[in-house]
Amino acid sequence: MPYERAEDHPTFDLGGTAVISLVGPSRGGVECALYRVEVPPGGGLPPHRHDHLDTFAVMTGGGTFHIDDEISEIGPGDSVVVPIGAQHFLEAGAEGALLMVAMLPGTVMFRDDGSEAVPPWLS
Repeated sequence: MPYERAEDHPTFDLGGTAVISLVGPSRGGVECALYRVEVPPGGGLPPHRHDHLDTFAVMTGGGTFHIDDEISEIGPGDSVVVPIGAQHFLEAGAEGALLMVAMLPGTVMFRDDGSEAVPPWLS
């Protein structure tokens, strides 16, 4: 079925940050995964890398975004394309951050602790 109701979207906890899968490969999104990331005030996303592009737009809130040695403040309406293999992470501001993310299904996340996996919202 091409429709999925809001209450049926799988939600994942990433250390206090909610990842809500809107379109995933296991549910028909075989060429593109779409998900929402809700970062609480003062929270963040851990440093990591991917084997494919990471693309997202800030819907509300914002914070400080790091890509390798580059640091930028991001806010509502801003978009970011993280190059393949670049280390990146977010430090959310006082309002937190709501991000819409589109990625290739099967994209691998590499963490600084040496772990690697395809996140469940991309598998």
